[in-house]
Amino acid sequence: MSKPRILIPTPIQDADKLRFTMRTTYIRSVIAGGGVPILVPVSLDAATLRELYDACDGVLLTGGDDVDPARFDEARHERTAGIDPLRDEAEILMTRWAAEDDKPLFAICRGIQVMNVALGGSLVQDIPSQCVNPLSHDGNYYGPSRDGIHHTIAVVPDSRLASILGAGDVGTNSFHHQAIGRVADGLVVTAHSGDGVIEAVEMPGRRFLLGVQWHPEEMTLERDDMLRLFRDFAAAAQVRELA
Repeated sequence: MSKPRILIPTPIQDADKLRFTMRTTYIRSVIAGGGVPILVPVSLDAATLRELYDACDGVLLTGGDDVDPARFDEARHERTAGIDPLRDEAEILMTRWAAEDDKPLFAICRGIQVMNVALGGSLVQDIPSQCVNPLSHDGNYYGPSRDGIHHTIAVVPDSRLASILGAGDVGTNSFHHQAIGRVADGLVVTAHSGDGVIEAVEMPGRRFLLGVQWHPEEMTLERDDMLRLFRDFAAAAQVRELA
């Protein structure tokens, strides 16, 4: 296969818990970026997950519900919800493997939080109640469309993210109530929102290990800068296949 294979851990997310589900915007964006999406159920055992991980060229972590705070040694906040132990375990394993192997990994929304926890960091479990003067970070659930700009972020110059989006202010959508707290060793913060909430991290020296707190996959039809995130990710994964 000439195109890079992108593994997407796929959880059970529908209300009746009878289906593994994945939003089509992730699939569409991976394809538009030049990759081939490979959906993998999170309920598989670790050995099987490893076989499938080894057969793919990159990993995409997607949005969803909250990470179990026991994973970063905290009690559960009253607003922490939707914990899925199977998903936490599968995604944390794959993040650690990718960091060890220098396999490209792109983490979106919940994904950036999983990445940080997997590598030893913590989370803010509820921005509205735990941050000082926070912006609204869940605005696209209630107001603008999923691809609408809810607030801006400031991208740090001379970062991998800046090489893709450009440095300075970038408009993003926003769908979350949790965020990165203590940053894991090895990760560098490359974007903040105006209230100080961390909006992106990356690991320098890696081919592509990058997480964003917003949802670029919802914006790739209209925004070339958001599509470039998927293109850069796929290009990094392509290098492994050709090596």
